[in-house]
Amino acid sequence: MKEKIIDVIETMTSAELLELNNRYCEVFNYESEIYNNDEEFFEIFFTNALEAVRAVSFGDYRYHDDYVIFNGYGNLETFNHMDTDRLADFVETMAKYIAEEIEQFNDLLNI
Repeated sequence: MKEKIIDVIETMTSAELLELNNRYCEVFNYESEIYNNDEEFFEIFFTNALEAVRAVSFGDYRYHDDYVIFNGYGNLETFNHMDTDRLADFVETMAKYIAEEIEQFNDLLNI
């Protein structure tokens, strides 16, 4: 099962990888979610403009990038290309844990 999961993950689109990553974080209580870099993100996470400015200033934030994450210090980092290197964990590790909770991921993996 683990090898099938790895094969599926390695052929996923950016949008599918994003959804898989965030579901994985939700199911296994990881704090490595990836968000779309848009106005909604800032409305959800920042009620204080000064906090948003701090997170941008001390992070690696670029306005035109597609995706945003919180780094280990609560600052923002952005990027454009979603690939397996951006996932919350190594693909092999994710596949191992996903196999144990496959019912949580059936709709994403189609296995």
